[in-house]
Amino acid sequence: MLGQWQGRFSGYSSGQLTIEIDENHSVYSGRICVFEDNNPIGVFVANFRTDDKQPVQKLKVHVSIQRHGSATEIPSQEFAQLAPNVTFPDTANVEIVLRQRGLRVTATTFVQQQPIGKLSAVLTKGSAEKPSKLKTNRKINSWDKFKTMVGQLEPDRYVFRGQSVGFRLRTSFHRTNRRDLFRFVSIDVPQLHATVTSKTNHYFDFRDDKQYAAFCNLLQHHGYPTPLLDWTHSPYVAAFFAYRERFSGDPKRKVRIFKFDSQAWQRDYHQIYSLVNVHPHFSFMTPVALENPRALPQQALCSITSVDDVESYLETAGTQMGKSYLEVFELPYSDRVSVLTELRLMGVAAGSLFPGIDGACEELKFKNFVF
Repeated sequence: MLGQWQGRFSGYSSGQLTIEIDENHSVYSGRICVFEDNNPIGVFVANFRTDDKQPVQKLKVHVSIQRHGSATEIPSQEFAQLAPNVTFPDTANVEIVLRQRGLRVTATTFVQQQPIGKLSAVLTKGSAEKPSKLKTNRKINSWDKFKTMVGQLEPDRYVFRGQSVGFRLRTSFHRTNRRDLFRFVSIDVPQLHATVTSKTNHYFDFRDDKQYAAFCNLLQHHGYPTPLLDWTHSPYVAAFFAYRERFSGDPKRKVRIFKFDSQAWQRDYHQIYSLVNVHPHFSFMTPVALENPRALPQQALCSITSVDDVESYLETAGTQMGKSYLEVFELPYSDRVSVLTELRLMGVAAGSLFPGIDGACEELKFKNFVF
């Protein structure tokens, strides 16, 4: 049952339904978001916690209506002005059944204990946990061909990401046993703010969206799981991260470098910077590099997403627009030493990308020990 489940619902109303379910020891917890068609006022939201991990769960939940893109509840007085003579549910009886083909959800909603009607849906969670199915560009299969290709690209149109392993494009947050983004925003981030701020010279003011984004990006750069993905404007920085890790074993091992047409994506799709009460999205942002000296030398930017299965989401979006935004190249890992040596001569090395003692030691370790 763990996962991010999405799909259409129908009944006395219709729209999009998202359920994010976390696994907490012997129980599940999570959040239900109902995006009703033709309802510009807000999002219906319900938090829940089960008593066990059985595949059938019957829940009685409190329903609130909150603002789009914010976990802020809309006051009843504002309701009356926005939708006079309209009543909204305040509770619901929800049944969630885990089946082979998805999650079957049925709900009866109530206003002051009086039933309104029933809703139902069958939700799916995509292929986020399955191996990547992205087709690689087989024409660009060597370091020399990759350099030639990127040298001919339109400047500043594309961004790049390097991965030392061929796993699916997915955020570090979604690779954990966590899916509930509201929990991340409402619990993790304030907890980290209280701890991390004591170790920085800058106090991050979360009333400023730019500082909030900068703080989350700082967490990402220091290893905390976030719903962000790191990208760079430099194909050579991406190559460094693809080849950085040392492995032994399979002589046919490949590394991956992603090329994303960010200019076209940002032109075709509205960019959203919220993680809660939003439809599925994948958006780019360039946070201010507060307390983050790595950002500038890495020519860094990041994507923020409410989507677990990023690859399927991007593929569907590309099909809808008749475009291919994302391309991936696989290069032989056996070239690692020669590629990293060439990158170091170009100034792309651990010492420059990670200012400080750790970066200097990593660079000299590679130089002197040929790791």
